[in-house]
Formats: sequence, C-alpha cells, structure tokens
Amino acid sequence: MDVLTRHSEQVAAEVRRRRHLHGWTLDVAAARLGVSRRLLAQLEAGQGNPSLSTLLSVAAGFDVSLVELLAGGDKPEIVVQATSTAPVLWLGPHGGEGRLLIGSDPLELWQWTLAPGDIRESDAHRIGSREAVMVTGGALTLVVGAAEPVVVKRGQSAMFRADEPHRYRNDGRSTASFVLAVHEPTGTVR
Repeated sequence: MDVLTRHSEQVAAEVRRRRHLHGWTLDVAAARLGVSRRLLAQLEAGQGNPSLSTLLSVAAGFDVSLVELLAGGDKPEIVVQATSTAPVLWLGPHGGEGRLLIGSDPLELWQWTLAPGDIRESDAHRIGSREAVMVTGGALTLVVGAAEPVVVKRGQSAMFRADEPHRYRNDGRSTASFVLAVHEPTGTVR
C-alpha cells in the first residue's frame, strides 16, 4: 500500500470519527467545514485526492490542527518517518511540492520546493500561529499580510506571524527549497 492510499484512509477515518463525535449530518458538517457535501462524502470514503486547502479547511472546521486531523488517534512519544515516505500535500503548477514530514499538535515540519514561478498562497492560521523557514537552496520571497515582500536566501532563516494571509514565491530562475516549521496552537480560528 502506498503512502497516499494509507494517508487517504487515515483522513477518511478521522473525518468520519470527528463528524460522528459532533453529531453532525453530512450537510451540517459540509457547511461547518467549508466544503461541499459531495467532497465531504468522498473524503469520508477515502476517495479522491483532497488539496492542502481542503484539508486545512476541514481541520479548521473541526478546530484542530492539520497534524491532528492527519494523525488520527494517539501517537507514540517518538515518531520517526523517512522523508521519502512523507505525504506530498501540495503540488505546484511548475513542479514544486510540499511534504508534511512530521508533526504533533500544535507543531508541523514541512519540506518544500518551489520551482521558478511557483507560488503557495496560505490563508491566515489561528491567532497566535507562527511559521519559521530555513532556506536550503535558491531564494524564497515571503509576503505576509500587507507587508513588503522579503527575500530569504539559501543559508538564511525567517520567522513570522502566520495568523494573517501569507504566501511563498519563487521569483528566481532556480528551484527554491526550504524547511518550514508551523506552530498553530489550538483555539479560535480567525
């Protein structure tokens, strides 16, 4: 069984479990999670390939982090995962990808590559959320809220408030690669 199939089955079971815990019908859950009834039914059946935005919306609707939604149940104290088997949760139009390496509520660790021209838009996370990036190749342009864009180059790190919309861009000619840590405390969604 491949990682994506295993991942879809875990998400399906966790979404069903959480919906039943809340006592929500498919229609009520779809409205509260910000997805269509059809998409929710597909998620619960382990069908399709939900986008990162969809998974984030579902997690926010349940008032849990993405990691908690993906983990489904208790995890041992030490978790080791090979980077090569980490699920790819975002594919860029020019060849970039985002892999959720590992996480435990409220912390996520990601590995990203953005091909030239790739842009990853992110909605605001919960109030108090922070993100830290470490650029390992190329250069990454960060735009947070209405602030001026900031270029972070290979060998540099940056940290910012992630409780407002933000985006990652590759304005260069070579692939930008970076490690991203997300700290998203459980609480009120903005």
